[in-house]
Amino acid sequence: MKTLGLLETDTLYPDLLDEYRSYGNMFTQFFSRLGIPLEYRFYQVQQGELPQDIKECDAYLITGSKAGVYDDLPWIAPLQDWIRQAYAQHSKMIGICFGHQLLAHTLGGYAARSDKGWGIGVHTTRIEQRPSWLNDDLSHLRLIYSHRDQVLTLPPEARRLASSEFCENAAFYIDQRVLTFQGHPEFTVDYTQKLLPRRENCIGPELFREGMNTLAQPTDADSVGRWLAEFIRL
Repeated sequence: MKTLGLLETDTLYPDLLDEYRSYGNMFTQFFSRLGIPLEYRFYQVQQGELPQDIKECDAYLITGSKAGVYDDLPWIAPLQDWIRQAYAQHSKMIGICFGHQLLAHTLGGYAARSDKGWGIGVHTTRIEQRPSWLNDDLSHLRLIYSHRDQVLTLPPEARRLASSEFCENAAFYIDQRVLTFQGHPEFTVDYTQKLLPRRENCIGPELFREGMNTLAQPTDADSVGRWLAEFIRL
């Protein structure tokens, strides 16, 4: 059985801890619901925990975070150093939201606050290029989003997997080493409905209302979950 290392780069808001526990736990629940058998190791990156040996796990997933890649926080630079080492050793890395941005930013791309503002709710992106290992013919991808930072420039070796007018670099991959998504396949509607209201003032009432209304739409999160599993098994 493959082992997935979950690099948790944030903690949940206190009122969500009892029900959802952590970002890493949300991924274990997500994969379990899909019937994907994995073993897990958890790393609390904000507390300085990083894999000491790249071979501790078969693949690693960097979670979302309220932080930005540009923030002067003591745990970000060590995580970037670890990413460079893992990449040099051809370790498989997955990035979701902040993880997506940090992998791009660390591997030669650029991520920053977008002048397009917040993207929240269910967004649709079109599939632009797909890796040779991906056994799927989806033309579009719908996921739940909650972000205002974006990957503005891809790393030199990256290929754009999914894109939209709002989020040009919504997903990318680098051969069999890196797979990232700006959207959140692990987010449930219930969790999103509890998360986003605390950001309404920052988002703005009209955009907030529009985004919340999209949550009734179906998503392709399960497909992304199977893509991630396929990537981990490579």
